[in-house]
Amino acid sequence: MAKNGKQASTVRLLLGLRLRVRYRLAGIAVKLTFLEKWLILGTVIGVSSGLFATFFYVLLEIVTGLTLRALGAHVPLRGYTDLGVGILELRDSINLLLVIPSILGGALVSSLLVFTFAPEAEGHGTDAAIRAFHKLAGILRARVPIIKAIASAFTIGSGGSGGVEGPSALMGAGIGSVLAQKLGLGLWDRRIALVSGMAGALSALFRAPIGTAIFAVEALFRRDIAVQALIPALISAIVGYAVTLPFWGYSEVFPHIHTDVRILYTAGALISYILLAFVAAIFGVLYVEAFYGARRLFAAYIKRVWLRPVLGALVTGAMGLFIPHVLGSGRQLLTRFLEDPSIVLHTTPQQGIIWLTTILLIVAIAKILATSFSIGTGGSGGVFAPGIMAGALIGYAFGISVGSLLTSIDPLVYAYLGMAAFFAAASKTPLATSLMVAEMSGNYGLLVPALLASYLARELSGERTIYESQLPHRVRPEVVNIEAVLTMLRHRGKLIGVKAIDIAEKRFKPLTIRDSVAKAIELIAGLRQHIIPIVDEQGRVLGAIDASFLEKLLATPPKTPIGLIDIRKPPIIREDEDIVHIMTVLEEAEEEGMDYVIVVDKDLRYKGIILYHDLVAATIASYMHSINGGKKRRTTSKAVIKASASQ
Repeated sequence: MAKNGKQASTVRLLLGLRLRVRYRLAGIAVKLTFLEKWLILGTVIGVSSGLFATFFYVLLEIVTGLTLRALGAHVPLRGYTDLGVGILELRDSINLLLVIPSILGGALVSSLLVFTFAPEAEGHGTDAAIRAFHKLAGILRARVPIIKAIASAFTIGSGGSGGVEGPSALMGAGIGSVLAQKLGLGLWDRRIALVSGMAGALSALFRAPIGTAIFAVEALFRRDIAVQALIPALISAIVGYAVTLPFWGYSEVFPHIHTDVRILYTAGALISYILLAFVAAIFGVLYVEAFYGARRLFAAYIKRVWLRPVLGALVTGAMGLFIPHVLGSGRQLLTRFLEDPSIVLHTTPQQGIIWLTTILLIVAIAKILATSFSIGTGGSGGVFAPGIMAGALIGYAFGISVGSLLTSIDPLVYAYLGMAAFFAAASKTPLATSLMVAEMSGNYGLLVPALLASYLARELSGERTIYESQLPHRVRPEVVNIEAVLTMLRHRGKLIGVKAIDIAEKRFKPLTIRDSVAKAIELIAGLRQHIIPIVDEQGRVLGAIDASFLEKLLATPPKTPIGLIDIRKPPIIREDEDIVHIMTVLEEAEEEGMDYVIVVDKDLRYKGIILYHDLVAATIASYMHSINGGKKRRTTSKAVIKASASQ
């Protein structure tokens, strides 16, 4: 009994010491300036994430080496990261009949690891990191980097078509998030730490510190960047790059290509970049549609989630028997291709441009499909390396066909530009991909042509993106805070029971379409009401007038019926919708310049309006309600504000 009491006392002492250290560190962080704080944290995160990404890459080499040995090749454990390259170079000693069993075994091990211990590590990790930034308040579990590293090494090393970018991004994000949690950092610092971890890990593997830092802040949004996280991401990326250089050496990832700047800016060259952007946009959309099409197909017919990536690997393995180029990440194959295109073509120029172009496009499309079946179905890996491999093949095909008619630029230049433009179209990261290609090739002369082709490809490809968790642009701080509270509630196993009707404000008086413009102006001036719902005779919502209409109202004859002016269609939600759905609709409404939603009943009759601050108050009150045992239901936004303040 005394022994148990002594153990309990020791545990309490250690917990108390841990809390004191944590609060002391948090207190120090508060006193530092932003730059001072992130010089320290960015350095620690850069070292940690860079070394962990290096560990993952070494593990990938070992798994790939073991797989090649299992296929009959006599190779060292390290040296190959693409199974396809090993098969192409050692074809005579490889037993191709064992390719499918090897890829199935790797996919099975990976799937069981992920879905047993860390389901959030499923699929391409960059999207999971983006989701954690936007929807999970920057929180990732400590086990995620470890599970992601092992699972991805088995998926890719056994022949799955997935890149190293996704796993390394999620590993780095996990390291940054866990470190921030251990130090007791707040919501905003935790999210910045997550982004910094992404940058540090990516920089270590791609040796492109500027491009990967930009990627970490640009990949979060389709048309924006996380400005606040840029400096910390740069610090982490530079440190991650520096500490891992001894492992990789000081050369670029891809062969350096010499270009004559004078021929890069002729009229024919500029026209060719524009045409390349159109081609890249088409294939970029194909990449996104194939990726999520495979996911929808397998989700519709295969109910066991752990089985989907295994069956996807079966399809990839079958493709690999005929086109071994698709097996593995594609990064090593791409390097070999840029050194000598014959590794893909296996042909001579005498066979004609049409034949060569066809071969290149077949391999590129096969790589897109293989990645969709390997990673889109839930396998663990990334989409960047396969994407830039496909982009390079498409760019080279363009260079030897269309490009050669317009300019004397080396087709390999178009391969580099194709990488940037293709992945920019798929991921909406034109600045980052252009910078990364310039850094990875050691040729900044390619930067301006890459930017031109990439930005145009991004615009031509529409809004569909390979990173489905991306938001269009930065959101209000209220949204981030709401997401943080929702995450805390999920961790507590609580559900928010508040519905739209509970927090809808009734003070916004509606007008009918028969009412005059003068009455609308009077309502805005007299009641200081900046939103006026417009309804029909039965009270059904037809539209709304808000502050953006003020100039139009004042310029319209006062007696004009409201029904004759062009009112806007507001976002509408049903009265029984929950907070999560309300917030989703509000985020979409903000893209149209509206900060409110109109609540209706099942017959579309007006019931009230919800603003952002109403949602914040309701979320806080729900959290307080959950930790106090849920004794009383709050029904209005004023009530929840009062309740949260009193509690």
